Amino acid sequence: MTASRGQHLIGKMLGSCVLEKLLGYGGSSAVFLAQQQNPTRKVAVKVFLPRASMDIRMQRDFYRRFLREAEAVSKLEHANILPIYSYGEQDGLPYIVMPYMPGGTLAEYMSRRGPLSLQEARWYLEQLAAALDFAHQHGCVHCDVKPANILLDSDGHVILSDFGIARVTRPASDPADATDVKHSEALLGTPDYISPEQALGHHLDGRSDIYSLGVTLFFVLSKRLPFRADSTIALALLHVHEPPPSLALIRADITPLLDRVVRKALAKDPDDRFQTAQELSRAFAAAVEVGESRSTTTHPPELAFLDDEKYLASPAAQPLPPTPRPIVRVKPTWVREWSSTRIKRGILILMALMIIIATTGFSIKLMNGTTSRNHSAPTNIAARTTVTPTPPPMPTSPFALPGNWPQGTNAFFDQQHRYHIINTQAENAMPAPFQDYQVQDFKLSVKMLEATSKKGSPDFHGVIFRVAPDQSFFYLFEVSPRDNQECVFSRFSSSDPQAWYTIKNRRSAALKSGIGESNTITVEARGNTFFFSINGVPWLDQPLADPSTRGVKPGQIGVYVENQGEEVIFSELTVGTLK
Repeated sequence: MTASRGQHLIGKMLGSCVLEKLLGYGGSSAVFLAQQQNPTRKVAVKVFLPRASMDIRMQRDFYRRFLREAEAVSKLEHANILPIYSYGEQDGLPYIVMPYMPGGTLAEYMSRRGPLSLQEARWYLEQLAAALDFAHQHGCVHCDVKPANILLDSDGHVILSDFGIARVTRPASDPADATDVKHSEALLGTPDYISPEQALGHHLDGRSDIYSLGVTLFFVLSKRLPFRADSTIALALLHVHEPPPSLALIRADITPLLDRVVRKALAKDPDDRFQTAQELSRAFAAAVEVGESRSTTTHPPELAFLDDEKYLASPAAQPLPPTPRPIVRVKPTWVREWSSTRIKRGILILMALMIIIATTGFSIKLMNGTTSRNHSAPTNIAARTTVTPTPPPMPTSPFALPGNWPQGTNAFFDQQHRYHIINTQAENAMPAPFQDYQVQDFKLSVKMLEATSKKGSPDFHGVIFRVAPDQSFFYLFEVSPRDNQECVFSRFSSSDPQAWYTIKNRRSAALKSGIGESNTITVEARGNTFFFSINGVPWLDQPLADPSTRGVKPGQIGVYVENQGEEVIFSELTVGTLK
């Protein structure tokens, strides 16, 4: 697509509207500022442009479907739905005439302001949920919920636009619907926000919009999409098969409850999602309130699904952070945690793809979940035929790319470009993975300064590395300066019967123990042997061999702070690849 797509229509009259300016364009449409002559007013006109790949039959079916459903959608009257003034077809171009909203879109607002606060997201979600539920009750599925289709007015209200391509819900057995899906499915929806059933060409209902709303919620809270790929087919495969990454590892003030709410909205099976948009909105609001009050009481009714064993065991819910409960120390698991006596391991349900065009797939790097000292084993993720793209080289100074680190009120860079992590969570550590990079044999060095610590509690903090894409394997090296100068090197492997294995636990006299003291740790990983030093002093007399027989694979690196009330400042992080 070129930037001039739709420019040739400027000056053209569609109905009673003269197209004056191209406001934006998408895969199959362009939006224009137009002057309507009767009545006289400025309007927005969306024109659907045929793609070069569409044959005559596909164009005819699409236009017929568009005109039939635009008629139904034009009858929707709701405060948070952009009305349709008129619609029609002229010179083979279907078009919709809508009010012009000079306030712009939510996507444009975020480009200026960054991720939304939790309260902003709650306010906008409440309005969007009301709009979607109203549309669903009147038999319309939006099919393209995304920030670019959410408009803002001067009073802070949101208006859902582009209902013109919504489909009218009808029984899945309706042959007319099946015909339309076959020929126009690819034109409806945006790959970044598409639901699994929409990607597969299955029958849609309002729960498809709830999935897209979940992707939208993920984006407005993190300013990144849960899935990224180089092609539409690749994105479709991710939406169908891959669990989303954890928001808690991307944004520091996302609590485990909020993470679970978003994950339920992004469940692969529509039956495992919230069944209405209002259910999602109420659960999100309840999770925000619980997080702000730091309540450890029973979940409110809106969060009752968190206690549903069926939900906890479903593949769509994996990986999940643990629910809060009293523990002494915490460890990262990056996969949902459960009691081995209560919940069986989930089984990933492979959905049959209608898109049979490729002999290879792909994988993405995922860093999911929060932490627990109980060391529960992550759920195995079923093997898939994938081709892992070659990652970019690991930068020697990862802190030079602040956008790849989680940031928020509890994780941020200061003016000296040092990275602060403040753990305010009572039962969870705060891991910070360096996103989108993997290393195998490397030498890592980082300076850690413990700025504050909760009196009478351990103060473990350190580094994480070689985290596998499916979270089935990773290493931890942690130090506790005030806890007998303890240093611990651990390995997690889902293939081991006990999952967790402490490779070495030994004190280091080189570890400075005072608040405000800096400690520099160095990790050198080469194959299955490791060398650690603390403030330039070797932790052990010789390299430490990992007795695991598992093959060495690359993975992500990161840092973490384990205990509530502890603030650690990380600086001078360097990584070099070993040959």
